[in-house]
Amino acid sequence: MTQPGETTQDTASVAPAKPELLAPAGTLAAGLVAFACGADAVYAGLPRFNARERGDNLTAGEMSRLIAYAHRINRKVYVALNTLLKETELAEAAEISAALADMGPDAVIAQDLGVVRMLRECFPALKIHGSTQMGIHNSAGAEFAKQIGISRV
Repeated sequence: MTQPGETTQDTASVAPAKPELLAPAGTLAAGLVAFACGADAVYAGLPRFNARERGDNLTAGEMSRLIAYAHRINRKVYVALNTLLKETELAEAAEISAALADMGPDAVIAQDLGVVRMLRECFPALKIHGSTQMGIHNSAGAEFAKQIGISRV
């Protein structure tokens, strides 16, 4: 019951948020097919530093083309950079991240906290999504992710 001067929102008139249909894209062709079949977004990796490194992946040129195409049709591409890195791999990951910053993906999916820090400090325009492999299982973990600049877990 409302008091005088209060208003209520009719929940029946509010449309529920549409979930994002996200599909994997191990190849450029798979990404294009996913979009043609209605995917709102795809996630894909480059040949290095993604959890599906042994499978098919996009070259840098293919990733750039997929991102440009997705943006032309108002869709999204998330790039997986979601493995744990050794100290000796950080420089190469930074080079890849610089190339990604130029390509303009909608987000980078990260697992390694060192990678998250590098992305925040060196490439602040890149959005970061926390990989499922981060192991965030509760609200405290989600809050920590938010504090370190991760926009989606």
